[in-house]
Amino acid sequence: MAVVLVAAATASALTACGADDEPVRLNGTFQRELPPDQARGKQLATEGVRLLRSADSVRLTAAITQGSATAGTARRIEVSLRVDRHSNCTGTFDGGQGQRGELLVVDGGPTHIRFTEASLDGLLAQAEAEEPAAASVIRKRVALVRGKYLKMPKDGAAFSNGMCDLGSLHQAIDEMGDEDFDGTVRAERPTYRYGRHVIPIVDVERGDKNVMYVAAEGKHRITAYEAEEGGERRVLKLSDYDEPFEVEAPPASEVVDPSEFGGPAGADLFEV
Repeated sequence: MAVVLVAAATASALTACGADDEPVRLNGTFQRELPPDQARGKQLATEGVRLLRSADSVRLTAAITQGSATAGTARRIEVSLRVDRHSNCTGTFDGGQGQRGELLVVDGGPTHIRFTEASLDGLLAQAEAEEPAAASVIRKRVALVRGKYLKMPKDGAAFSNGMCDLGSLHQAIDEMGDEDFDGTVRAERPTYRYGRHVIPIVDVERGDKNVMYVAAEGKHRITAYEAEEGGERRVLKLSDYDEPFEVEAPPASEVVDPSEFGGPAGADLFEV
């Protein structure tokens, strides 16, 4: 990927005079200058990632769509979280019927999830319709977690702590330009996206299948990121930079450990 040269330093270096008034050329590799839209894209993308890396907290909403609606295999997962740099987060998730509720993580510890009443009712109804023989077992499990938090191990939750770690959140966006964005992105005209006035930063090779949006006014913070690959589409929206929030671990009396379920199904029934 081409590296942008700093023009001010280059011009003076090439014409500087030595003791014999002969031009002096500095050693080094000179590469082509980026087109204006790519240079602008690099500048904005770099600033956006820098501001995300330096933020102490942020609100994010993420939607992941997989499969095909036409083929009847479509699946959509949504989360809405407040995240900070100390691996704290709190928010909600929606993975479809039987997969809705709230989650929280404190200091990078276990993920605690609590399903909505309607979600648990849906799980039970589905079990009674599809697996009548197992319905009594599932009914007991539903009763066990109703109104309580399910404690998932750090490596066992579908919503891993990586999503609840602001320090690693930028890594997915970095992949857009291998961390330097040289020649990989271009800036387009300002527009409106998700209700915000933004500048689209588009992947040069993949076009609208990989787009970052930064605020058009003020600090060029990243407001959204869209990526599509392998039949999966991800939309990430960011807001409320540096706004503090509080999260506390639930009391032990409100926590259920999946190991209490036993049997081959284990906690699988309750994973989100």
